[in-house]
Amino acid sequence: MKRLFIIPVVLLCQGLLCSGVAPEFINPTGTYTLTGTVRKHHVLGHSGEIRAELLDSGRIAISCYINKGYPNYESGSLIDTLLYPSNDSTCTIIFHFYPRTVEILGLYDDPHSACGFATGVMAAAIFEKTSWDKPVIQDLSAHGVVH
Repeated sequence: MKRLFIIPVVLLCQGLLCSGVAPEFINPTGTYTLTGTVRKHHVLGHSGEIRAELLDSGRIAISCYINKGYPNYESGSLIDTLLYPSNDSTCTIIFHFYPRTVEILGLYDDPHSACGFATGVMAAAIFEKTSWDKPVIQDLSAHGVVH
């Protein structure tokens, strides 16, 4: 089973399965990596890293970096402490957390906007979980607690 997190760039929401029953809990805390293919000293395809820490039942600290690869290596990143649920849907990044991976998807009202990322940077991708350790990341919610 999976846990669905939807991030309208700065916000996060938790989804339920179609049955309306809460899915089995998957703690997303860890580091996830997407590796492009290296050919002739060039990284081809998308690469990046996601670090996530579940802070409590309603907040997650997350950092995400993704790079489009050769030839221009355009990239995008975000770091924030996010609340869920949220109903903002003009620009949405979806994270599907699984036990060993996280799938990232972008949904946009305007397909030319790309949520502020360079064209082609935010592409659907699956990041492999490379560490179950608590990542070095801090709570940016201004609640006065630093992790």
